Amino acid sequence: MKHTTLISLGAATLIAAVAYLFVGRPMLPDQPYSAREAEIASRPADDLSRDEMLARLQMTAREQPDSPEPQYFIGVLLRSQGQTENALRAFQSALRRDPDHVPALIALADAVVTRDGGIITEPAARLYDRAWRLDNSEVRAGILAAMPAYQAGDLDAAQAHWERVFADLPEDDPRRAMLNAMRAEADAARAAGSDEAGEETP
Repeated sequence: MKHTTLISLGAATLIAAVAYLFVGRPMLPDQPYSAREAEIASRPADDLSRDEMLARLQMTAREQPDSPEPQYFIGVLLRSQGQTENALRAFQSALRRDPDHVPALIALADAVVTRDGGIITEPAARLYDRAWRLDNSEVRAGILAAMPAYQAGDLDAAQAHWERVFADLPEDDPRRAMLNAMRAEADAARAAGSDEAGEETP
């Protein structure tokens, strides 16, 4: 399967609205499996059902055992259906094939955050940081990488990291407004901390 087809499949998984997804060989209409696979492979990705999309991706994973992308898109499909643990395994499988696959690094970090109840833990932050260092256009990943430091009260470390994240952006990039907002929030947190310290001083 071509790279463009995989991209199309990945986009389709993000908008799928189904209650569940079969893991392994999906339940498809009675038909010899090899013939059914050939029929699925011949159709445009946009015409596939949720089960057929998974079957198509599994076919590609068998055809391209060393490629991270089928595993990555399987993870995207599973995560879109709330199967976080299965998605984690798929993203990890993608990274075993290519440790520098940036989309899988970010997707795995996002899945870890979901699993951990929305908290950005150090393991998730390390994944975000690695993704940003591999591709510094991934501004969101760079921002989230510093959240454990920020949440722990190490405002200087968090802000220094954010400054590096935004350093290469053009001055007129609208995302710079995010940096200004984070600077203001960090300054407010510092001021609040100073006020509390002053109140405690005898």
